[in-house]
Amino acid sequence: MAAPSEGDAASLLPDLPGGPLQAYRARASFCWKELALFLEGEDTLRLKKSIFSALEDDPLFARSCGHELSLEKHRELTFLRCKRVLGHALVRVEDMVQNPLSVLTLVTCLGTYDWSLAQKFLLHLLVFGFAIYKSGSERHLEYLPKILNMEIFGCFAVTEVSHGSNAKAIRTTAHYDPATEEFILHSPDFEAAKFWVGNMGKTATHAVVFAQLYTPGGHCHGLHSFLVQIRNPKTLLPMPGVMVGDIGKKLGLNGVDNGFAMFHKVRIPRQALLNQTGDVTPEGTYVTPFKDAKRRFGVSLNNLSIGRATIVAMSVMNLKLAVSIALRFSATRRQFGPTDEEEVPVLEYQTQQWRLLPYLAAAYAVDHFSKWLFLNLAEFQQGLIGTDRGTRQAELGREIHALVSGGKPLASWTAQRGIQECREACGGHGYLAVNRLGDLRNENDPNCTYEGDNNVLLQQTSGYLLGLLELRLQGGARLESPLGTVDFLEAYPDILDQRFSCPSVTGCLQSSVPLAAYEWLVCYLLRESVQKVNQEKRSGSSDFEARNNSQVYRCRSLALAFLELTVVRRFHEYVHQPSVPPPLRAVLQRLSALYALWSLNQHTALLYRGGYFSGEQAGKMIENAILDLCAQLKDDAVALVDVIAPPDFILDSPIGRADGELYKNLWTAVLQESQVLERASWWAEFSASKTHVESLKSRL
Repeated sequence: MAAPSEGDAASLLPDLPGGPLQAYRARASFCWKELALFLEGEDTLRLKKSIFSALEDDPLFARSCGHELSLEKHRELTFLRCKRVLGHALVRVEDMVQNPLSVLTLVTCLGTYDWSLAQKFLLHLLVFGFAIYKSGSERHLEYLPKILNMEIFGCFAVTEVSHGSNAKAIRTTAHYDPATEEFILHSPDFEAAKFWVGNMGKTATHAVVFAQLYTPGGHCHGLHSFLVQIRNPKTLLPMPGVMVGDIGKKLGLNGVDNGFAMFHKVRIPRQALLNQTGDVTPEGTYVTPFKDAKRRFGVSLNNLSIGRATIVAMSVMNLKLAVSIALRFSATRRQFGPTDEEEVPVLEYQTQQWRLLPYLAAAYAVDHFSKWLFLNLAEFQQGLIGTDRGTRQAELGREIHALVSGGKPLASWTAQRGIQECREACGGHGYLAVNRLGDLRNENDPNCTYEGDNNVLLQQTSGYLLGLLELRLQGGARLESPLGTVDFLEAYPDILDQRFSCPSVTGCLQSSVPLAAYEWLVCYLLRESVQKVNQEKRSGSSDFEARNNSQVYRCRSLALAFLELTVVRRFHEYVHQPSVPPPLRAVLQRLSALYALWSLNQHTALLYRGGYFSGEQAGKMIENAILDLCAQLKDDAVALVDVIAPPDFILDSPIGRADGELYKNLWTAVLQESQVLERASWWAEFSASKTHVESLKSRL
């Protein structure tokens, strides 16, 4: 990437305000603007600036102070803001095709402002809209302009009351009637009601509905998707035969109207079937380009991979926001010191560094993985649209499915733990709602659940790895993949013979050391998982029971370790590439080593149990290396936050503002929130009742 001119850099990355944080900024070992330009590139920085400016300059996006919106008003405002974002046309459709990361940038930038807005936008345009584009055909293209101008508003309806993760068991049916060339969409009972569907509660006019497709004679062809009108766009009243409503207030994300729908023999035209994976002729004959029903089923639900990959990026952004707030707070919050007269910033304490800096490293490492994953997923999706049915495309699909299925749990759980740690690290001020950490915690929480429960998804990743090893053992096939994430398994037996051999703490400060340990760990857990599954089968368990009884301590751990290894490897290779500017190499490599060692340290018991570690020095070296890296990164922490933190208007946290004026900003926020000069509205009534009681007492 060519270096930008000083004028371009200044316009894209204006200087930050002076204040108490300047002391740490002056001690940084690198220029934060140079790192931002290297990581993001000029085009992405320009897009971010345009998005943030559009939100800050538009009165509709003004922050409300001192009061909470009602549920109805919150959802109304979120809908209006979603419409305004589409009106701004911040990213054109052709830009999304040419640069898929622009989609991710737009969603995460909207989320840094308000995750309800980001979710509503994502569900309408990228989940609903992309499902029609990818799963339909030419006969459905007429809907795309209507989606872009919000002439219709959409949702994506897979989950039912009684079935979420087990999509195959969905009970909504679509029977084809050749006499009228219509499908009859039906919900047999409440358990089959579509449920938890974002945008369905109050605003969606159309839905992509998944149902079991039946042709005459009672032949079921499995799950297929249909474009169904559920409300009249002019009145928002339900269509005949459709019962649709809102499921109510949630723990967070209440700007999004999650809803339910039931269909009572609703007739929809044959053309409503999104027919990329299968179609029905006017006479009622089912046709599909897929010979393998499992393959067709996987492709039909492939849109879920887009959602899961986006959740990885959303989780990372939540972690970025939390560590930005907590580290700026820690650099300006002073407590205790060597003398009674001298207090030091809490960031100087080893405990605070150990609590927060690994999550800062995680934000950088998982962010890089997220972008890499999304780009490869976009390549795979383009192949599907182009009807690529080659062997590499099929292998790429399996590998990406495994990475997305494990990436969502890793990212969302890391953010979940990180946000909580940041909340606690900010003490009582972190519990104050105005500082936003509570909202981040609540709004990240559903990332662990929707688009697939995390623990269930991990079974997809471990199943992929077990399947690869089984093929190798049966037919001698090479253990390799299009993206290279499993290529190290080709040396599976040799890796299991390796042992930790780092001679000193200094040697552990490179991410190559934990990288080698992770390769051993994944091979060890793969062997343990295979042995457990086979043991269960030999004892008479069915395949289902064998898999079920092998998850805890085996397959689940295998899947997480494999994803951690993949993140570690991707970031390690990225920060050690020759194109990294020399002034940035040291800080990036420290971040890489810290994330790798900190993640690996969570598996110390397994490393000892399997024999990779022996003696107390191995574990101590890893711990000391983590503390050394935290100390080395401490003076860079504020500058590293400056790279990833959005503008103050977007971050919306008094204790996390870029000027570091902690107490001034907090005082202003408290005044706005409490309206201290006004008497409480209930006081007059209370005083009157108190006077009445005193009067009664005096008469007695």
